[in-house]
Amino acid sequence: MEPRHIEIAQNLMEEIDQGRYAPGDSLPTEDQLVDTYRTSRNTVRRALQELSSRGRINTKQGSGSTVREYRPTVHLASPVGGQSDDERYASYFERVRREQGVEPREELMVGREAATGALARLLNLDPSEERGFVVIRRCDRFVGPRLWERQESYYPDFIAAGTDLDRPVDIPEGAQKVLTALGYPQTGSWDVVGAKMPSLRQSSRFALGPGVPLLVHERVAYSGTTPIRFTRTHMPADRHQLLYAEGEVSSELIRMATDVNVYDR
Repeated sequence: MEPRHIEIAQNLMEEIDQGRYAPGDSLPTEDQLVDTYRTSRNTVRRALQELSSRGRINTKQGSGSTVREYRPTVHLASPVGGQSDDERYASYFERVRREQGVEPREELMVGREAATGALARLLNLDPSEERGFVVIRRCDRFVGPRLWERQESYYPDFIAAGTDLDRPVDIPEGAQKVLTALGYPQTGSWDVVGAKMPSLRQSSRFALGPGVPLLVHERVAYSGTTPIRFTRTHMPADRHQLLYAEGEVSSELIRMATDVNVYDR
């Protein structure tokens, strides 16, 4: 048999999921919950703490508890209409600007390091060789004061060294066009998307609330059989949704899909 506070938390979660308490609504007070469930105040507080730790409610001392509202911004994660990654992110930032009402900004860092471990394997590099280094482009994207997402792209040094990819400047034409001009047109890629709970440093860096995981989107792009870029993007799951489209999908249908919110279900 489950502990009493878990039973109460589960009951409240079901009422939230069924729409009795909508996002932004206040839950009953502690006194009301004590009367409803005929239990102790300590048990009620543990139930509310359980809901808070799962990211379902916000609790503020003296103000009670409210159902947490999630309004993630959708960004297109698959090619549509021949758009490059960079063009898709430009469109994504336009939506962030429109939906969040805040001007986004970016901070870019470029560095170089030896490719080791999984990175060396994914890019088919040997760190013991002269060609076993990578150029790293790290882009932190902010909405207001909050870090919205962090994207790190790794390019084989023998491709990127001395090019625009190797400088801390924006590339208006997009990285794919630079790679194409260097003789490495992108011909294919694969993606892996997963979720994990953040480290304490990541929780602080992204200003994450309780119970919020990070989405991790990884992609390796190829020119023929040559790996030319590995990209890893960290995104708080309460602020992002990834949209993949396949086949002939009109821009109107894409716009409709960007209005989908998985938290409404």
